[in-house]
Amino acid sequence: MKKIIPLLYIAALSIFSSCSKDFLDRGSQIIFDDTNFWTSENNVKSYCWEFYNRFRGFGTGTTGDFYFTTFNDDQAASGMDIFPTAAPASDNNWEYTYIRKANLLLIRTPKVPMSTEAVNHYLGVARFFRAYEYANMVRHFGDVPYINEYLDQGQTEMIYTPRTPRKAVVDSIMSDLLFAARNIRSVDRSKALGDVNVLSREAVWAYLSRVALYEGTYSKYVTKDAVQAEKLLRIAKDAASNLVANALLPYKLSPVYKDVYSSLDLSKNNEVILYKSYISGVMTHSVVGYTNSSTMMAGLTKDAVDSYLCSDGLPVTLSPLYKGDDNIENTLANRDLRLAQSVDNTLAYIGTPNEKGFTSSTGYKITKFDNPDLTASEILAPNNPTDAPIFWLAEVYLNYAEAAAELGELTQADLDNTINLLRIRAGVATLSLASIPDDPKRDADVPPLLWEIRRERRCELMMDGFRSWDIRRWGKLEYLNPLLKPAIFMGAKVPVPQDDNGPTTDAAGYILPYGTNAKREVEIPKNYLDPIPTGQQTLYILKGVEFPQNPGW
Repeated sequence: MKKIIPLLYIAALSIFSSCSKDFLDRGSQIIFDDTNFWTSENNVKSYCWEFYNRFRGFGTGTTGDFYFTTFNDDQAASGMDIFPTAAPASDNNWEYTYIRKANLLLIRTPKVPMSTEAVNHYLGVARFFRAYEYANMVRHFGDVPYINEYLDQGQTEMIYTPRTPRKAVVDSIMSDLLFAARNIRSVDRSKALGDVNVLSREAVWAYLSRVALYEGTYSKYVTKDAVQAEKLLRIAKDAASNLVANALLPYKLSPVYKDVYSSLDLSKNNEVILYKSYISGVMTHSVVGYTNSSTMMAGLTKDAVDSYLCSDGLPVTLSPLYKGDDNIENTLANRDLRLAQSVDNTLAYIGTPNEKGFTSSTGYKITKFDNPDLTASEILAPNNPTDAPIFWLAEVYLNYAEAAAELGELTQADLDNTINLLRIRAGVATLSLASIPDDPKRDADVPPLLWEIRRERRCELMMDGFRSWDIRRWGKLEYLNPLLKPAIFMGAKVPVPQDDNGPTTDAAGYILPYGTNAKREVEIPKNYLDPIPTGQQTLYILKGVEFPQNPGW
């Protein structure tokens, strides 16, 4: 049983840790406000804890980053995901609360009596979380108002400012993250765990590689800004390089892929750079409850399952080891081990549930997040106590390889220190620059090397919340069109004919989770950005600020 208190709860307690018994005796006579709070490093540290709530982890309900982001070509939700047809009145991703909190931290921290090193550390924390918020908003909406100072409620002329061009906002994000990477303290695993599982320089590098890769490829493929793309891709590569093949750091891949996603305690997993801790009865989540439910769950698509290589390093379209998909045994045979660690070895679908009564929309039941040591009550949503990774080494390896490949700088040594380490763990033959397979299913617009790197990313990060965003940044929203990729609306092959209580299948026996006539409209370029919430747009317009809607909306 874990005995470590999560950061969220340490936060609630730490604000009082420097108070004397006299404080307890006087009860509530002392009230912290902005005039008397900024008096010690401990209070500044306490203020920062709230920012960690922004890391969603596994989430409660369907709010988590993992498994629940089904609008992609990897999963088929129980009901078909479609793009919205009209702008909503509100959107939780349009969020300035924590930007305002970060801006307050930036102006108060230098006045706190503590060392220059401590001041710079917490300035770095503030700038990291400001960048974190803006990166999410830009990803969703493109141009957004950029506010880099703490504003009172009455400063409406500064609050209601026009949308700042995406490029300028991204440059500010990079500036913030680069400052954070220089000034936030490096991890020190000799400290007590409560002081280790916090934002570190290494976590900043990991996140910087993620954001710079996203915006760099978005600039290259969507906005077609080659100069901005190269600048950002170089930042991504450089940030990731600090964690790649660095013997001075304690990080290395976990021996077992699934352990990163199903562990009751990630504190001793050296692949994980920062994680969200959960404890039974204290703070829990729902992902295991949703993947082990009598209600039909979202399963992997045939397109996703087919993307996993055979053990010889060849795709199913080329490998002599591929035994076909007439049954689940053949599907899993001689394949990438990550597939068998992500789905059950028994199909479960309408009319043919597994032994526990579970069904999947595609027949492929998700097991990636399952831990056999959970109690019956812990499996139920929202009682799941398994820890969630926030930043981890495998993603950084993928970020480095992709950025280097996009820059035309990827070497065999780079492959051996990144992609091939992931393949070795997955029981798959390594990738050689001298003999890159040319998959007949390869998108003709994507060179073979980049195709294999993107494949590796897809399989390694399957159901981790990246795929839909990867498709956007690559300028490949057409991948979500079932008319172009029918296999994204197909599941496992099952015996036919099915009786009336079974799933709908095509003539070959592949499950059709949405029936035979399912369609999904993809509007390009409209769907590369979410619409500005109409409620927000109206507020700005009422203040006399020109606030155009995103194109197509």
